[in-house]
Amino acid sequence: MLIIKDISNLKLYLQAYENKGYSLGYIPTMGALHQGHGQLIKQSQKDNKKTIVSIFVNEKQFNKPEDFDSYPRNKGKDYDFCDQFNVDVIFEPSSEEIYQENETKLENKYFKNILCDDFRPNHFDGVITVLNNFFSIVKCNKVYFGEKDYQQLKIVEKFIQEKYSSLELVSVPTARSEEGIAFSSRNEKLSKKQLLEFELFHNASLKFMSNLDKDININQANSLAKEFIRKQAIEKFDYFEFRNISDLSLDGSIQETRLFYAIYKGQVRLIDNINF
Repeated sequence: MLIIKDISNLKLYLQAYENKGYSLGYIPTMGALHQGHGQLIKQSQKDNKKTIVSIFVNEKQFNKPEDFDSYPRNKGKDYDFCDQFNVDVIFEPSSEEIYQENETKLENKYFKNILCDDFRPNHFDGVITVLNNFFSIVKCNKVYFGEKDYQQLKIVEKFIQEKYSSLELVSVPTARSEEGIAFSSRNEKLSKKQLLEFELFHNASLKFMSNLDKDININQANSLAKEFIRKQAIEKFDYFEFRNISDLSLDGSIQETRLFYAIYKGQVRLIDNINF
């Protein structure tokens, strides 16, 4: 496994792969790797000859400096994780490598003013800005994203279609623990009590969904969702609602939806989405 920190050195290896006709799969991450990332790596290895994982905590996508500062970082564990999964290359650049001085953020144009974009202004601007830079550096055939951050997945899909038409985005179903919750770096910040409460909430949401009439429309389902979330023992939530899986709109039947939520346990914001 190679650990590369500068663009010039990375390009030498990528060119060598290209010269040999190797297909390259790419997984962009912010580190704090977990089994969700492991599923992305496995899918890339199934599809490609070589797999590269980037580790870069992107300050431009954080709304608050303290959130960036407190983001979990465990470099040694991340190296071990990638080694165990037989990753070919870790690309771990500095901010100076990725961003030019005073570089301005791109503006996200897709799926705006709903879900996370409504509660985290400019977050997705930072996401597409860093991905734009990484995609121009890492010349890959396929890039891999999990479905847990479904709104992000849809935004990146649109962005790639517009700017990187030769790049294929591969979505991978959300990896979950035995208790049913999605693997996430933020789970590490939860106490045992908070983690148990989160598991209970998620499973109650599944039960709520299973009891819904399959013939109702999205607006009717969201009226019931509002009643449900008010009764839950959570400190705070940003949203808890059904949206159409194709365009994240409120149009269509409940059978065309996912249930999206963002809740808080203490200061930890937890998101997920569940197929109906």
